[in-house]
Amino acid sequence: YAYKCLIVSDLGDGIFHVQMNRPNKMNALDMIIWNEIGDVFTKLDTDENCRAVILSGNGKAFSTGIDLSAFSQTLQQDDKLDTARKSRKLLRMVEEMQLSFTKIEKCCKPVIAAIHGYCIGGGIDIMTACDIRYSTKDTDFSVKEVAVGLAADVGSLNRLPKIVGNHSWLRDVSLTARHFGAAEASQYGLISRVFDSYDQVFAAAKETAKSIATSSPVAVQGTKIVLNYARDHPVDDSLKFVAMWNMSQ
Repeated sequence: YAYKCLIVSDLGDGIFHVQMNRPNKMNALDMIIWNEIGDVFTKLDTDENCRAVILSGNGKAFSTGIDLSAFSQTLQQDDKLDTARKSRKLLRMVEEMQLSFTKIEKCCKPVIAAIHGYCIGGGIDIMTACDIRYSTKDTDFSVKEVAVGLAADVGSLNRLPKIVGNHSWLRDVSLTARHFGAAEASQYGLISRVFDSYDQVFAAAKETAKSIATSSPVAVQGTKIVLNYARDHPVDDSLKFVAMWNMSQ
């Protein structure tokens, strides 16, 4: 678990802490940290010492989203390619980026996001891939992508409709890119608990992780997998899936 842009700590009792660590960049996402997030959750998925994960950001923010300067440099390197090859390369890059955050969702260990400061653009992509979301009361949220000229393509627009029941509100924040606070995020179900400080939100996340880790890992991991399946399938299919799942345990 040695990374350039992540700090990974074993907190004991089956709890691991993954902390995004680009504090001078407000944990803006370049390809290094993007790939490391995918790698660490691939490893945690099969680590028998891990039963629950806390995901947070070091410094003043959870994440301010994509590092535009880093990605503009990457795209400039493709200027000599013809349009078709450039487009195919961009497609592959986006698919790899999507997969990195999907690995948070697919990790069989429950992931608790402890959010503070700013959660902008790609930060929303990350938090929506987590199972449980807590934040500080001063967190500033934004589905920012339309403000920089694109449709969010790494998970926000795909996962938010599964999380937030009020689609009028969801389209409001997604189409305007306006900023909103923790109280509003809580009102519409984007986060489930709000705290005064980072220390408090992290302590609460740790307490929840500890509670999760005391239960049977077979039951906990099965519950996450079945909930994910139920979210994406009809009730009848989901009932058959959980019956087969429990039969195979």
